[in-house]
Amino acid sequence: NKTMNKIKYITIASVMLLLISSCSYQNMNSKDQKKFYIQEFDITGDTRTSFIIQKKIQRFSNKDSSNRIKLIVELNKDKTINEKNLQNKVTKYNLTLSAKVKIINLSSTKEINRTFTARRIYKVEDNYSATVNNSKDANNSLIDIIVDEILDQLRIYYN
Repeated sequence: NKTMNKIKYITIASVMLLLISSCSYQNMNSKDQKKFYIQEFDITGDTRTSFIIQKKIQRFSNKDSSNRIKLIVELNKDKTINEKNLQNKVTKYNLTLSAKVKIINLSSTKEINRTFTARRIYKVEDNYSATVNNSKDANNSLIDIIVDEILDQLRIYYN
């Protein structure tokens, strides 16, 4: 029984060591990761959402990069009823955020066009402020998803 426990311990320790050593951490905000410079940024749509998305993406722009790009983002936000109860009161909303993204390389004038869409369902609470908070949380989640998608696309193209 003791030898069985030792074997289990050694096996688990070996697997953990293997997993830990195979992971390589890279800071996504380092100069090496910032391989593009957003020279022009045109974004349209909901003002608050546009502002947040632009600020989050601009952090990954590097003035020293030779990859000069123009980023055009067209945002569309849509809120629809997802569910009603027996009294015909809305209990859940479906919030959708889509971004039509055009990445233009200013030196080669090569264009990439992508559309990213994210959806979240949020509950309607008895308390209005709780519903507003649910809506804000859903919106912030959608913003993060869209920003990650755009940055992933930029990293793939400029790597």
